[in-house]
Amino acid sequence: MGLCVGAAPAVAAADTPAHTDVMFVFDTTGSMGGALDEAKKEIKGAMDQLSASLPDVQFGLSEVKDYNTVLNRNFEFSYGLNEGFEPWVLKTPIGPNPQLVSDLLKGLSAKGGGADPEAYGRALYESTTNPAVGWRPGARGIVVLIADNVPHDDELNLGISESLWAKSPFNTGIDPGRDNTVGTADDLDWQAVLNRLATDGRPLEYVDFHGKAAYLPYWQAWAGSTGGTVMAAKGEDDLGSKLVEAVKLGAALPPCPSGQVRNAESLCVAIPPPPPSNSFKIEPRISCAKGCYVVEVKIVFDSAGRVIAESVLNEEPTRSRVAGISAVKAGQKKKPKAQIKRLSQVVAPGASTLKLKLTGAAKKALKKKGSLKLKVNISFTPDGGTAKSAVHTFNVKAPAKPAKKHRAPK
Repeated sequence: MGLCVGAAPAVAAADTPAHTDVMFVFDTTGSMGGALDEAKKEIKGAMDQLSASLPDVQFGLSEVKDYNTVLNRNFEFSYGLNEGFEPWVLKTPIGPNPQLVSDLLKGLSAKGGGADPEAYGRALYESTTNPAVGWRPGARGIVVLIADNVPHDDELNLGISESLWAKSPFNTGIDPGRDNTVGTADDLDWQAVLNRLATDGRPLEYVDFHGKAAYLPYWQAWAGSTGGTVMAAKGEDDLGSKLVEAVKLGAALPPCPSGQVRNAESLCVAIPPPPPSNSFKIEPRISCAKGCYVVEVKIVFDSAGRVIAESVLNEEPTRSRVAGISAVKAGQKKKPKAQIKRLSQVVAPGASTLKLKLTGAAKKALKKKGSLKLKVNISFTPDGGTAKSAVHTFNVKAPAKPAKKHRAPK
């Protein structure tokens, strides 16, 4: 038998909803062949069981794969072997015909993928926001995702206990959204998609099919944040029973009031603020506290793009004037003069050349000493990604002086 991850809800079940809508979302990438084979045999029986236990239940079907060629401003890259496929396809909207869902499922095949993450964020976003899905007003809506992997996101560890991290950082690439382009307004943030499911009152019921054990705690937290649960189908002929159990659990608990989600104890609580992210930018500003200087300010954003912190990276010089002479205050060391001029340049994929220029002070020191040891701080921010930095040390030698020519005596 399969393992049910997580305990059953710790609260009394609510009255059976008068109307229940279920959208099955099947991962149809190459690794899911076994799940599709089982589902084709068991989906009709599962829907019949649900129709017998839930009044007025209707079903829909969609499939999720991954993006193929993704645009990132000036260049293209691939998220997998998905040429000819769409990341999300609605096979049939929610309706009263279980046989149609079963027949369409039999026409699906496991192909594509080729990379670890899949376009689950896009599939869930479309499932709750796309009007073509056909959610009925007033019905209890449930999204059932049958999959074995993780979604695209620039940091999947957000909101996950550090003791459960599968890797750090956990960056699987930004979901580019409908325009297939990273860095535009419709990019999808995974945590924001989960929040949308929660606020729409559509719990995510996740059915794991032979996925990595390290990913189950993530899904437990993600599904739980929407009011849903996690099932793990591990044995033969187990998938159908897990689908029935997942839908019944999703229907047993009523949606939380607007602005609330279910916590680990299945109680409705206020939606927590978006977790902090590691995205930031550095911008110059003029500060005139003790004379006017340009300072660099680091601005940190949360996953919703809101500013949560600002800090000054280079403080203003602190000097006093004595008899017209600028002097460093007592107890402070004189700040060394910059040796390399600041450089900012756009780079393309592959090897890049940065041409650094010495300051006047560095040129004088090089001429006097014949060599200089320079530390260069290089920061790089990929489009749609987070800033990375590294310090490199270089030894620069002054060019050799040409030998003097001696004239022979006449």
